Amino acid sequence: MNAAVKAEVMDWSKFTIEEWLKQYGAYIQISRMKSGHEPDGLHVNQIYWLILENNKGVAPRKDQIICQINDFEAEQVRKLIVDFNKSTTVCVSAKVAVEIFIDKCIRGMSLRQLAHERGMSKTSVESMVFAGKFYLAGHDKRLKLD
Repeated sequence: MNAAVKAEVMDWSKFTIEEWLKQYGAYIQISRMKSGHEPDGLHVNQIYWLILENNKGVAPRKDQIICQINDFEAEQVRKLIVDFNKSTTVCVSAKVAVEIFIDKCIRGMSLRQLAHERGMSKTSVESMVFAGKFYLAGHDKRLKLD
């Protein structure tokens, strides 16, 4: 008799699309910490908990994101981004708008930083972020907005 394999199911309702992308950005930052030699044999989770213990009583910054997703969820978000980028049914301008929205969320860049990097006005970038957010949420019905 074959043993039943329990497949993980992604719960997209856990976060909004913007929160998922920010969580994925935090996950990427943690993944970067995993590479190379770990100081004193400590693992990333231990370092994370030591940092939290050290920061007790300190007000969190508004732009500070604590990673709350696991490897499976991060992989699902990555697949969402890759599938969207590979889609042949999405026009180039929509892909650019979604790309700017993803950059803003994952990389945590301000509108001014994005505008400078892309050679666009801040107002144009703001419009593209707005359009990208709604296009991505409309493109994939599993995603929810604010």
